[in-house]
Amino acid sequence: MRSIKELLQLMLYNTHQFEDGLCMWVLNMKILQYISLEEWDSLSEYIKENRPSKYSSFNAWIRSDNQYYWTPGNIEPRIKWLKKHIKLNS
Repeated sequence: MRSIKELLQLMLYNTHQFEDGLCMWVLNMKILQYISLEEWDSLSEYIKENRPSKYSSFNAWIRSDNQYYWTPGNIEPRIKWLKKHIKLNS
């Protein structure tokens, strides 16, 4: 299994798989077999455990069911989050 850093980098390299949120982005990568089931589970758990604060950006949009961390469809804060967590995992 690849490290979290490698998986986050893979997300960053596959921005064309982004639709509306981090979780769907990861799911699309699993469906297309860019990542394994084990990697999907690990990456999904990492995202859940390291979700941003609702005060993390102007675009923060956390719903009560925690389905989205930023406005759906807005990739920019997600890319910023990915880059931050790639550095944290270096």
